[in-house]
Amino acid sequence: MTDRPRTFVWWTVAAAGLLTAALVSFLTDLTSNQSPPSLTVSDVEGTWSASGDERLMVRADGSAELAGVTEPEVNCGQHTGPNPSRYTGPATWVFDTYPDESPGIRFDYPGPATGKTCRIHLSLSISDQHGTRGFLPHAPDQSYTRGAG
Repeated sequence: MTDRPRTFVWWTVAAAGLLTAALVSFLTDLTSNQSPPSLTVSDVEGTWSASGDERLMVRADGSAELAGVTEPEVNCGQHTGPNPSRYTGPATWVFDTYPDESPGIRFDYPGPATGKTCRIHLSLSISDQHGTRGFLPHAPDQSYTRGAG
């Protein structure tokens, strides 16, 4: 009897162990860098403006006023038309993270036709180089910048 089958088994076990260790190391490194900085009220409070007439007025008490903001949905349903609808009116806000985006805030407001709660997310990026900027994941071509209250 030869040692070939036994050698093959040992090499297979060693390779599987090495692959498992590399995978665990990669996943640990990947997840350890994903804890974004916590946002504070002072990071988001103020008036956020886009290039047009879009405005998001965020107050420290959790209330907000939205003006001309592109809605992700029509009447809180899937938006299918060529021209996006816009919302102007009161809202509330909370810290939230849109899936696969940076942390930010979520605005909740009553749907004009249904009264159902509609949501708009503002994903934020805070850096020393570019300041505080935000965008709506459903309308990423509009960049919002924050000004004073």
